[in-house]
Amino acid sequence: MSITRLGVCTLNQWAMDFSQNVQNIIESIEICKRKQCLYRLGPELEICGYMCEDHFLESDTVTHCWEAILEILPHTDNIVCDIGMPVIHKSVFYNCRMILLNKKIHLIRPKMYMADDGNYRESRYFTPWSKEIEDLDLPPIIQKATGQKCVPIGVAILQTLDTEIGIEICEEMWTPIPTSANQALDGAEIILNSSGSHYEVGKIKERTELFKDITKRNGACYAFCNLRGCDGNRLYFDGCSCIVLNGKVFAKSDAFSLKDVEVTTCDIDLQEVRNIRINIKSRSLMASKQKHFPRVKLDINLTQQQNYVYYHDIPIQYESEIEDSIACYLWDYLRRSGACGFMLPLSGGLDSSATALSVFFMANKIFKTINSVDNDHQTHIKVLQQLRKTVEDDTFTPKSPQEIVNRLFFTVYLGSENSTQDSRARSKLLAEQIGSKHYEVEIDQVCKACTSCIRPILKKNPQFIVNGGSLSEDLALQNIQARSRMVLTYLIAQLTPWNNGKKGFLIVLGSSNLDESIRGFLTKYDCSSADINPIGSLSKNDLRQLLEFCYKTFNFSAIQQILEAKPSPELRPQSAEGHVSENDMELTFNELETFAKLRKVQKLGPVSMFKKLRYLWSNITPQEVAEKVKKFFKYYALNRHKVVTITASFHAQAFSQDDNRFDFRQFLYNWRWPWQFKKIDENLE
Repeated sequence: MSITRLGVCTLNQWAMDFSQNVQNIIESIEICKRKQCLYRLGPELEICGYMCEDHFLESDTVTHCWEAILEILPHTDNIVCDIGMPVIHKSVFYNCRMILLNKKIHLIRPKMYMADDGNYRESRYFTPWSKEIEDLDLPPIIQKATGQKCVPIGVAILQTLDTEIGIEICEEMWTPIPTSANQALDGAEIILNSSGSHYEVGKIKERTELFKDITKRNGACYAFCNLRGCDGNRLYFDGCSCIVLNGKVFAKSDAFSLKDVEVTTCDIDLQEVRNIRINIKSRSLMASKQKHFPRVKLDINLTQQQNYVYYHDIPIQYESEIEDSIACYLWDYLRRSGACGFMLPLSGGLDSSATALSVFFMANKIFKTINSVDNDHQTHIKVLQQLRKTVEDDTFTPKSPQEIVNRLFFTVYLGSENSTQDSRARSKLLAEQIGSKHYEVEIDQVCKACTSCIRPILKKNPQFIVNGGSLSEDLALQNIQARSRMVLTYLIAQLTPWNNGKKGFLIVLGSSNLDESIRGFLTKYDCSSADINPIGSLSKNDLRQLLEFCYKTFNFSAIQQILEAKPSPELRPQSAEGHVSENDMELTFNELETFAKLRKVQKLGPVSMFKKLRYLWSNITPQEVAEKVKKFFKYYALNRHKVVTITASFHAQAFSQDDNRFDFRQFLYNWRWPWQFKKIDENLE
């Protein structure tokens, strides 16, 4: 048997934190050695972190990466180390893999296709490689350490003494004809992919099916290595690295884990690759015509004579991926920011309750990690130490998730004369059940003080509609309540640690959802304005499902009350308030989610959306479809300015409305859409 053992290293790397990142890389190499791996594969741009963005354009970033290579080289005896970093060659930036062995650099492999859609903008920083193999002059510090003046840079197949290896970098596997397909046809038996693939709902399954399809068609061992954690932005990298052989997943790392370093290994019999290739005759014909890739020779045997452990196909499925991803994201955000906890204005409604439960998910994840018998001892100790540092208590050992929440999370009910006892009670009950320290503060004095300040310049006192006022007066009186809550929340957040004799600061959490954002059904600079929003890219339907899952899992009675409650912002006198139904928005939550997907994912404008929906919504007339499409785009254009200032949100859906990093559009529109709406009318006729 030709048995090889790969070490696929899932790392939680921090953008621009070279000390932490190099420490993780060296730790992963040493773990690979202990597990008798002869090839160590790491994630994309692991030395500097993937989300450096415009820091990539600074030459210092590349210089520090070379300095890091100097630290890593002494650890590369008798093991091939595949390390990701940016490289400058002939004054051009490239996204590269460094192939190290026995304290020398054997190949620099640049990326051929850039990721430029959605959250990715790699072409802003890097240039795709489109040339043959060239020589790259090494920096003087590397020349001195390795005795090499230059090394090859380009796309090549690694040729060891017993097998051949193809290298693929992230986006290359998503192209219509993956680089790995051509490399496999030219003889590469092992394909290694280093990635920075962020989390979205359903993406793990989609990605894994792609690996299975590639290896089933071509016959190959495919090792996929991903980043893990929040790399300093709105994205969470889910980890979930895996090793696939001939269409079956033989090994995978944990998804949504708190481990900073995890090495996934698997014994692969390369003879199985050879056997399946011989028996696919169409593949043999294509291989005979495949263009030859240059070879870079490595003086090492990757196969060993050893007992073979047979692996069964592992199913890839996650029932709680939204909860787990938010939990891991919040923990990374908390420990990296240096904050001592979170603050949330908790209204007792569905949205703020979902945000509160996100913190409970985080605490539950921490508690399970600390107490799980499956976790390695080092992870257990590291997470517990980080928790103790955050709560400023070296002896803290939690006995429940609620104890963790109680140390880290503060909620406040900001009531007014328009608030109901029901919402106040729901807020208090949920806080008790998840364990947060809960306050109640009345905002009436603040609102009255604001209106008193401007009274000298007004001709009369503003009134609610129910008291004879106009719509403008009514909205102004509602908005001052909403905005005062944001101001008071930040005031409380700043003073709470001081009041409790603690150092540090609290992160203020927001709670506006995706549907509110795209419709603009929120007050600008209200409690949707915060430091980070865990639920901002989730729809109302997503949040309802989230709470239902949480109720089944944890049986919090407050959740059932929240799900049954009629939504209301409670900003008007109770005699006039009623509840805010979907009729108030003039569109249902299901319709808003459909509009969001068609607008962002399928890139449909008003006319194309009408044409699509008149068939999808066959239960209503074309005239009604046209009216709904016009309403959506009208409100979208009128309220687009709100999304420009909305709080950064954890990214979870492909139709997120995040204006600053994901959904680039203008914020000043002719909201009447005269040309487009005229074309819709012509289609109706």
